[in-house]
Order: sequence, then C-alpha cells, then structure tokens
Amino acid sequence: MPNRFKPGDLIILNQYGLFITLEHDRKIGIIISKSYNILPPEEESEIDTFFIVYDILLDEELIKMVPEEFMEMYEDYEKDT
Repeated sequence: MPNRFKPGDLIILNQYGLFITLEHDRKIGIIISKSYNILPPEEESEIDTFFIVYDILLDEELIKMVPEEFMEMYEDYEKDT
C-alpha cells in the first residue's frame, strides 16, 4: 500500500485529527518527515498491526507520529469547500 503523503505536502487534519490539537480550527500543516510505521503496545492489541505515521508542522508546532488516517491533502479539502 503506497503512502499517501510525502515531505513538503500540505495537509489539514480531518475530524479525527482535530482531537490531537487544542483548537478545533482547520489549519494548514506541512509534512516534514517520510512516513514510518509504529506498532501499538502488545497489551493493547491482540493482532499484529501497525500504523503509518508522519511528523508534521502545524501552526509552528511539531507534532510527531500523526496517523495517516488523521490527515487529508489540503488541495482535496480546498476543492470540496
């Protein structure tokens, strides 16, 4: 499964991603890392699964390990509004 984002892509947080910020405004962020995988702690998962995550810069704040499912491409969001 190819990764949806690459460093330099502009993103916004979707309805799930807004939970990781204190504000609920849609702000433009930028991907600053290549994707990487993380595994949940063993006690939290009975199946072998992993999450594709990125580090992003959002409103001058570095947020690490943001799951790919929490983000949308900014261009796609802009077309829908």
